[in-house]
Amino acid sequence: MTLQELFRTIWFSRWLVLVAVGAALLGAWWHVDRQVPVHVATATVQLVDADTLTAAGVRLDSDPSLVASPAVTLEAAQELGGGVRPDQIAGEVSGGYLLDVADRVAVEASNSAPGDAVETANAVAQAYVAALQAQYDNGVASMQERLAALGESIAQRQGAVNATRLANTADGLLEAQYAASMEQYQTLSAQVSQAQLIATPATIRQNAVAAQLASPPPSLVYTIALLAGLLLGVGLAVARRTLDTKVRSAGGARRASGAPVLARLAGATSAHRTHAGSGELPVALREATPYTQSVRELRTAVQAAVEGSPGMVVVVTAADLEVPRSFIAANLAASWALSGRSVVALSGDLRQPRLNALLPAAQGDPGWHDGLDLDLGERTPLRTRIPHLRVLPALRTELDPADYLASDTVRDLVERLRESVDVVIIDAPPMLVAADATIIGAYADGVVLAATLGHTEVTALEESADRLRAANARLLGIVLEGGAGVRRSDYTVTYQFTGDQLPEDVRPGRARERDAVLLDTP
Repeated sequence: MTLQELFRTIWFSRWLVLVAVGAALLGAWWHVDRQVPVHVATATVQLVDADTLTAAGVRLDSDPSLVASPAVTLEAAQELGGGVRPDQIAGEVSGGYLLDVADRVAVEASNSAPGDAVETANAVAQAYVAALQAQYDNGVASMQERLAALGESIAQRQGAVNATRLANTADGLLEAQYAASMEQYQTLSAQVSQAQLIATPATIRQNAVAAQLASPPPSLVYTIALLAGLLLGVGLAVARRTLDTKVRSAGGARRASGAPVLARLAGATSAHRTHAGSGELPVALREATPYTQSVRELRTAVQAAVEGSPGMVVVVTAADLEVPRSFIAANLAASWALSGRSVVALSGDLRQPRLNALLPAAQGDPGWHDGLDLDLGERTPLRTRIPHLRVLPALRTELDPADYLASDTVRDLVERLRESVDVVIIDAPPMLVAADATIIGAYADGVVLAATLGHTEVTALEESADRLRAANARLLGIVLEGGAGVRRSDYTVTYQFTGDQLPEDVRPGRARERDAVLLDTP
């Protein structure tokens, strides 16, 4: 996916992206509104080097996790007072070696109140030092007891050795035991002296002075939520685009069909509403609207594609049932007629003819005589209220529609119409419901395939185009209806002649006549 396609995907699913961002920001607001600020204070404890303690013969358990032990938290709670519980302190404090240095322990305390965090960190650090001091004092006292016991043993063995020497009955084993005891005594005495010199195995190196805010600030929470919402929204948009099976853009229609997009009918919703209210085709009203401009663009594109044919025969069909191809065919025929061409609109849908209702006959109104002399017997086209436009209602037959359309009778009818008028527009059934459109398409100079943005399946458009090519029908291109419309159409509609450029009878104040002049221009 190119960067341009990514931007188009995001723009197409912009509401999905906005919803994702809004949900993320709402969640951030909920979190910030209920978040309790957490402040962390740190006190540092300095430990005596482990080698020095080993030389003194004292074993000291200085694991930082002791800061949350019952003995430490109980003493800290007594120091703090105010009903602070040891289990509460245990949940707020933690310890660890500072920057991986084994002789410094960082005691951290967290609390919603900065002052309480500082007091807790200092109290726990002091209790931790006191616990280590108690361990150390107990170790030194144990060494002193062993030293005293060893001194008594040495005194007894010295008396026995002296007695044997006076009696000239020296005992080598007794003297060896005496010498070993003396060596142990000297070693232990040196360790006790070293331990007494150390005196304190741990001290407070730095008390906690201030607490830092550990919980993220609201601005950071909102920023993270915004980025997360954007990423989620873009991800959903890309997933939607990947899983979407509908025709969403002109480029997608072009790629699926392998044919150019002749026009995109802007303002289709308003055009259908106008027809439903007045019963008139938008093009026949001769008012400049985005839809009528789009129909004229379609007319120009089709005319350019089949230029050079003595009598132009164009089939309008659709890729699915819901595309209003009869409405498009009727407006296209009216647009050609208003440009001065002689046009016959033929209803090629024998199953559900709709063109008859869109282009009713003129009921013999002499005011709408178009000057055309068409006499095809029982299949002579009827005049409509649009100058130069006649309509041939749906043909009646007892045969299957596909069999009848494939007959020489229909082929000869199309050829006689081609010779009689400038343009023949044939409204054909949807491509995938029957073979009618492919049969008629073989008689025509080209086929216009209609689709609806956001509704027509990509596979339906692909299969429709393939069927036309397989039947040797010339696919002129695709006409798209639906979507947001083309912004330049609105601009084009407003860019009209000024009053000074128009004849007197179509100056401003007679907008309907002015639009008629513009629309009737070939």
